[in-house]
Amino acid sequence: MEFASVLFIELFLPVILIVYYLLGFIKKERVRTGIRNGFLLLASLVFYAFGGINELLLFIALIALNFFAGWAIGAIDAEKKKGLRRAVFVGTLLLNVGVLIFFKYTTMFMSMIDMFKNSGSFGAAMEGLVKFNTSVVPEGILKIVMPLAISFIIFQAISYVTDVYLGKTERSKNILTFALYMTLLCQVTQGPIMRYGNLGKQIESRTHTMEGFTAGLRRFVYGLAKKVLIANVVAASVDKIFATQNTTMNIESMGAPIAWLGIVLYTIQIYYDFSGYTDMAIGVGGMLGFKIDENFNYPYTSFSVQEFWRRWHISLSNWFKDYIYIPLGGSRCSKARACFNVAVVFFVTGIWHGANLTFIVWGLIFVVMSIIERLFLGKLLQKNPVKPLNWLYTTLVVMIGWVFFRSDSLDFAGKYIGQMFSFKSSSAGYSVLSYLDLSVIIALVCGIVFCGALQRPLAKVAEKFKTKTWVRIVEYVLLLALFALCIVRVVGGSYAPSIYQNF
Repeated sequence: MEFASVLFIELFLPVILIVYYLLGFIKKERVRTGIRNGFLLLASLVFYAFGGINELLLFIALIALNFFAGWAIGAIDAEKKKGLRRAVFVGTLLLNVGVLIFFKYTTMFMSMIDMFKNSGSFGAAMEGLVKFNTSVVPEGILKIVMPLAISFIIFQAISYVTDVYLGKTERSKNILTFALYMTLLCQVTQGPIMRYGNLGKQIESRTHTMEGFTAGLRRFVYGLAKKVLIANVVAASVDKIFATQNTTMNIESMGAPIAWLGIVLYTIQIYYDFSGYTDMAIGVGGMLGFKIDENFNYPYTSFSVQEFWRRWHISLSNWFKDYIYIPLGGSRCSKARACFNVAVVFFVTGIWHGANLTFIVWGLIFVVMSIIERLFLGKLLQKNPVKPLNWLYTTLVVMIGWVFFRSDSLDFAGKYIGQMFSFKSSSAGYSVLSYLDLSVIIALVCGIVFCGALQRPLAKVAEKFKTKTWVRIVEYVLLLALFALCIVRVVGGSYAPSIYQNF
């Protein structure tokens, strides 16, 4: 079930809020919190069950595995039975990672083995590798369906057992609390990835205020508008431009203008799609009394690749830093080792995003650029007085990376980038106007204007005015208008599945 759907907006969310706040009339706080949590757990399981009953059963098994593993790790004496404690921890990690690998990468590995077996020569194998596309599974290869949001679920579980093992958080003694931590509907499918030490405490005790509720509602509407009025609007044009099977225009005849339009639109789409979801998740959480972690901080205003990753998908970046980068040694080691640690993190980041070679190359692009910035480019960027050049460099690297992220194969990605820098117009009779109508133009302009170009430099000014009555009235009118527009488009069938839900 999508947040930006008729079912969720007009039925699921209102019912949850009404029942949740009716339960607030229970007088005893402990009983009230327990019943509310039980209701939210049931609602979250129903929400997740829309992805499939089999996925739900797997999800429940993962909850049980990690709860009892965390309970055991916390109960075993760390001094007298260190080996047993470590064995439980490592075994749980391996099981979690094994589940992720099985569902996410088995089909890819089997397809690659089949390709190499049928290649006949090294040259043919390399050509097949470049054209390798996991969306096309060879006949006879079992295509395993990946459960909804399996990566986010596994990473949240790993963070819990690791923090318990390292003593950063206490084990959960209440399976209801832990199950809700793993399933909370406002962040289960796409994150943000939250730590048990933070979210678990909120599940056990949280406050509800009218200010918090209205702030959550406001955030939800802004996120809905991002998704429905910007990301969904440009998605159709992006799909047409990136289509690998086109009867009237192939990639060789695309031309530079259309290629640049496609990647600019996708750059807008992926940001507003994912950050819009995050805003809606934070909003739903706020309406239920939770404080969900921020996940974006205007990444397209970054002046370096390293800054971009401090602002993009913040919870994932922090997860990799805390559970991979720092355990490997972080930056408190030789420069060569630190660069190796960075390489490992971004390589894993690429693999995590998808079972395709394009994601690995996407990760390697950031490996190379991050290492170059660490070695010398970062200092030059800091000293450069013409900051727009820094922004231009960073944006270009990110957009080239998005080409691989969006493409089905390395072959298509390479040809697409070739078209971007071909300095030729389309030879198939198409132009950028073929993919632009008034709604796409408006979405594109709004996407560029509101991605941080205004908000970041005017943040202090906005703080001074946001408490003024007339500003609040104008904002509420704007919110009503945005919500009405979103409902019209959603009811009218405007739908594009969330990009990150696939991961």
